[in-house]
Amino acid sequence: MKDGIPGYIINNKVGLDDDALIDIEEKIFEFKSKILDNRFTFNQEYFGIIYLLRLHEFLFGDLYDYAGKMSERYKDSDKGHFEKEIKTIVSLIGSKSDVTHIADLINDLIDEQIFDDGNSRTIHLFFDNVINCYFAKEDDYVKALKEEIKKSGRKL
Repeated sequence: MKDGIPGYIINNKVGLDDDALIDIEEKIFEFKSKILDNRFTFNQEYFGIIYLLRLHEFLFGDLYDYAGKMSERYKDSDKGHFEKEIKTIVSLIGSKSDVTHIADLINDLIDEQIFDDGNSRTIHLFFDNVINCYFAKEDDYVKALKEEIKKSGRKL
């Protein structure tokens, strides 16, 4: 049951009821997020809406037909808006901008609910990959940035 509304069973590929689906979704996400770095090679130029959509599909595609697709409330023309927001955040990370500002922008992107489900997890994992791509070594800035994003209250 999501937000008190039953219905996951109708919308998942495997026919699981709500409680079983939530449990298996968490396990699949945990597993796939751990193998992600071993499966994909990243370069800063690839971080954008297409990568975000593909990441969502990779994480949730085994369970949901809508994985990798923007919520129906958005049109294809909205991809440009999200691309601009993502590229702005990626640029700020690369230039070691203010960590609070970056965390606020990431949370604003999460609040836009690009996907029907999995927004926080997908977007946090996306930007974790961005951070790891830009900074091979975890210095004080990277630690502060990750902590600021984590303390923002969104669930990863």
